[in-house]
Amino acid sequence: MSEKNHNTENNVENEANNALNGENKENTENKTENSEKDVHAKEHHKKKFQTEMDKLESLGKEDIIKEYIKVLSDNEKLTVFAAEKEKESTEYLDRYRRGLAEVENVRRRLTAEKQDFMKYANFNIVSDLLTILDDFQRAIDTANAGNVDFENYKTGIEMIEKQFIDLLFKKYGVVKFGESGEEFDPAKHQAVLMEEGEFEKEEIVEVLRSGYQLHDRVIRPSQVKIGKPKN
Repeated sequence: MSEKNHNTENNVENEANNALNGENKENTENKTENSEKDVHAKEHHKKKFQTEMDKLESLGKEDIIKEYIKVLSDNEKLTVFAAEKEKESTEYLDRYRRGLAEVENVRRRLTAEKQDFMKYANFNIVSDLLTILDDFQRAIDTANAGNVDFENYKTGIEMIEKQFIDLLFKKYGVVKFGESGEEFDPAKHQAVLMEEGEFEKEEIVEVLRSGYQLHDRVIRPSQVKIGKPKN
């Protein structure tokens, strides 16, 4: 082995020993520091205990009894205080549970009312339609009886129609739309037929079936034939 390699191995070995010695030194210093902290803590508790003992020794018998009574009084106050707080916490828990029960009852009641409303939402309109159904039934009975005056019969049917229209349009807010000449609106009109011609814009030229809406909502679109400008 050359002298150069021998020196290199010695250097590596020396560095490793130095690192190990440094680590051991650090561990020794940490142990010493922890040991000193433990000693200081023990000394502190020992001094505190001795101070309390000296205080008791300096007190007379009557003073010790007074101190003992004071401790008992403080302990009783703490016991009462703890009992009061426990009572308060029980009351708060009971209120919380009652509140949850009330919320659940309200939720169930609202759900039942909603279901009941949906079930009978059409009650009024059905009641009104029954009156018109009675009129139709009387008209049919009259026709079945024979010897019908056509003009009077036609007048009766027209009266029933007017009653039905008044019911829908005036009382329930139904609106009829879809007239010839109206501008075509794909949101309201359904184009079934189409023709090109001299039109300035797409407009309705013929209504095949009228459209209706309830307030601002379309119930059914009108089916129409529209006229479209030539390209």
